[in-house]
Amino acid sequence: MVFGPFRPPITEDVAEVIAKDVKESEGHTPPSETPIAFIRRKIDPTVAVDMHPRVRRILLGIVLAMLVLVVVLLLR
Repeated sequence: MVFGPFRPPITEDVAEVIAKDVKESEGHTPPSETPIAFIRRKIDPTVAVDMHPRVRRILLGIVLAMLVLVVVLLLR
């Protein structure tokens, strides 16, 4: 593919196809997310979400590693 001044001009056919694509896609794209009104699952904002056990173990490991690091730095 050639870029810059050596690129051939856009022909009328290509311009028509581009204009047709733009015209057809205006206002017809579906929303990227489901609107909240259409979510069937009722979510109670007062109820806490349970943490996945794997996430809990990883966070506990990070906290323990930080505690070990602090102890090592203080005893140095």
